[in-house]
Amino acid sequence: MKLRRLYLLSIALLLVMGVAGISFAGVVVIVNPQNPASSLSSHDLANIYRLKKTTWGTGKKIEPVNLNREDPLRKTFSEVILKKGSAAMEKFYLKRALSGKGQPPKVLSSSSAVRDFVKYNKNAVGYIDGKDADDSVKVISVDGKTQID
Repeated sequence: MKLRRLYLLSIALLLVMGVAGISFAGVVVIVNPQNPASSLSSHDLANIYRLKKTTWGTGKKIEPVNLNREDPLRKTFSEVILKKGSAAMEKFYLKRALSGKGQPPKVLSSSSAVRDFVKYNKNAVGYIDGKDADDSVKVISVDGKTQID
């Protein structure tokens, strides 16, 4: 009886989540506060994640960081900025790594983990849920907008 109740509660929770949607404030791009960058074009940002743009204007190596491929924020980021789904980008990163043409961005489990990584890495760039942005990181604009949609 208890197992059945737990099963029904789990299904109800999934249905509520599906109807309500997993909401987020919007995708924002962040850098360390000491990074002089205050904006990027979507083209430059895409090239960073496509491993084509590897250094900041200061000459320092860019450290891009991703969320896991199932994360709704990554799906939005991949579709809007990279013009590919997150699964297609995983294949791209695998091919690049196997051919010796570069390692994929570090993958972290949550917006708060990305925020903390960027907070402690001066050359990092990442994207998070806007509601998770705080003074420990700098939100930069992409094509003049602070939110990716």
